[in-house]
Amino acid sequence: MKLKYLAAACLAAAIYSCDDTTTGVGDFLANTDEINAYSMTFEATTKTIKYTDINPNGIYSRTNSAYLGKFTDADFGTFSADFITQINCPEGFTFPETMQSIQSASLGLYYASYYGDSLAPMRVRVDLLDTPIDDDGSDMSLYYTTYDPTKYYNEEAEPLAEKDYTAYDVAVGDSLKSETGYNTVSISLPESFSQDIQKKYEENKDYFKDAYSFIHNVLPGFYVHTTQGEGSILYIQDIWLHLNIEYLIESSSGSVDSTVYTQIPFAATNEVYMSTRLENSDNAFDNQMSDKEHTYLKTPVGLLTEVKLPLEEMYAELGKDTLNSVSISFTKMKEVSDNSSKNPYKMGVPQYLLLLRKSEVNEFFEQNKTYDSQTSFLASYSSTTNSYTFSQLNRLISQIFSEMRTQEEPAEGWDEHNALVLIPVKTETDSQSNIIGLSHDLEVNSARLAGGENGDKLKIEVIYTRPAISE
Repeated sequence: MKLKYLAAACLAAAIYSCDDTTTGVGDFLANTDEINAYSMTFEATTKTIKYTDINPNGIYSRTNSAYLGKFTDADFGTFSADFITQINCPEGFTFPETMQSIQSASLGLYYASYYGDSLAPMRVRVDLLDTPIDDDGSDMSLYYTTYDPTKYYNEEAEPLAEKDYTAYDVAVGDSLKSETGYNTVSISLPESFSQDIQKKYEENKDYFKDAYSFIHNVLPGFYVHTTQGEGSILYIQDIWLHLNIEYLIESSSGSVDSTVYTQIPFAATNEVYMSTRLENSDNAFDNQMSDKEHTYLKTPVGLLTEVKLPLEEMYAELGKDTLNSVSISFTKMKEVSDNSSKNPYKMGVPQYLLLLRKSEVNEFFEQNKTYDSQTSFLASYSSTTNSYTFSQLNRLISQIFSEMRTQEEPAEGWDEHNALVLIPVKTETDSQSNIIGLSHDLEVNSARLAGGENGDKLKIEVIYTRPAISE
């Protein structure tokens, strides 16, 4: 630890611009006539942990996207993704009064991006759920990535449909892809499915009056999973059930006898249940966990970096001072792999990292919180410096200092009790590009960071003020 005294007059403006809500943790004396500013450097320790060390059920994955496929990476092992989705029925929905029949149906999976081999042959299977899922918020396990789909469908039954596909569909022209912005896996559903939908409608139109009635009486949902092949993961943004119908309209003779055809879409939306199941092979992260000279981030449901601050040491030095700025940077190292020749598909870099106490992770995501720069912090990846920087940790540390002053020390000690974790996340923004929500990053990304149990310690830069006592 190095102590560097700074001239107060030169630094005052810079200090108070660091954080517009600097937090006082000590008591000022009334007869002081100047405030001296200082900086101090401490060292943080980091290590790689598995996400399942925090929650063996995986991660809370309530998002607007679904993921599908299987991929084996020479460094990180085999990863697979499949999902359950329900289909929403708009309130008050009706088919045309003169509908003659539902001619055909298809399930469309729309995606703008994917990871892996664009031409790897894959086979997707669609199964009908036989048990409706009531997503009323009471069962959080529905959205954890280790849920058991066999609770909701009969795995011994024949599949509703199957489709061979590649991530890049060569049968669809580039001009059409450019126009829509999407690739599509379109899965034709059997005639019996269309007939059953029509029969339910004719039986009771109230089955289609809203999503709840539709799910409980007509279509509980689909389980979509790959059964053959590997090499790609689709990042699915939209899911549509398309019903192609035949109905009659008035002809030139004035009679309703002219046959026309149209397609009616039903979407998977936020109002109904959708959740992705994710699996990594048992030995997926053995190499990364054995590397003690760096730490790792791997998504999805993979590796996190745990951060321990020397809080007791910091409190002994600064417990009566005002913390104006506490910053720490995590440097992304160049990827070095003995298997580089076997890894032709470079993983993405996590673009946002959330930093918060390890003990608060489950609550944070289950309650759909967003970062507040008080107890949870967000940093974006800088390609210029190859790093993620957090610069307002004085707010959290000041709060911890207050707890250290007023509460009994936890059995594991203050440093362990307040261990932090770095979690890759995706951001949700409003129309003004303000971040209004966070969710786990479920795309295939990774980063190797400086640090580690036997690696370089990370520097914590602290700027603080201390009142000078008049003589």
